Amino acid sequence: MKSRRSKKVFQFDFDPDAPKQDVHRFNSNHQEGPSNIYGMPVFANNRLYVAGGGDVFWGKNQSWLKCIDVGAALLPPSNGGATLLSPSWSCPLGKHTLSTPAIQDGLVYVTDSDGTLHCIDEKTGSIVWQHKMNGQFWASPMLADGKVYAGTRKGQFCILAAGREKKVLCSVDVEAPVSATATIANGTLYIATMKQLFAIKK
Repeated sequence: MKSRRSKKVFQFDFDPDAPKQDVHRFNSNHQEGPSNIYGMPVFANNRLYVAGGGDVFWGKNQSWLKCIDVGAALLPPSNGGATLLSPSWSCPLGKHTLSTPAIQDGLVYVTDSDGTLHCIDEKTGSIVWQHKMNGQFWASPMLADGKVYAGTRKGQFCILAAGREKKVLCSVDVEAPVSATATIANGTLYIATMKQLFAIKK
């Protein structure tokens, strides 16, 4: 049976100014160094949204959410190789980010380890609002039922209304670090902390 090889359609350098070789020499250098991508890229409306930046333990104090228009990658490149893409916009975040973006109704929600939940315009990359919480975010925001759910490593869990107006609906101390993204299934909200799993129904 003949094997089929995947074909690279496009490529994108998330941090073109970052070093690409001997990167271990930048351990504990908080001014410069390579970037990491911990969360998953998210595809919406022919655009790819990627969050990344310096390593949360050892890296530089920079991170970004970047938007890449992959529409050009759907056209065959003139040289026959993979299309090289550049970001449509880049929005700076806090010191580090481990987040997978959440997207709905023209807005992107993303967290950082400075303890900030960002709401960003999907098309322009401009900040719509920000919400500061107690502790670092390692988990990603979760969208469901017109709400944004997010928890921090200090145990603060918050529910905000999704949309262009910042509105905090609930904030509670779950008394243990939250490292995992909350999940909703069958009308139940599941919050995993380092000590307990909560299942919350209306």
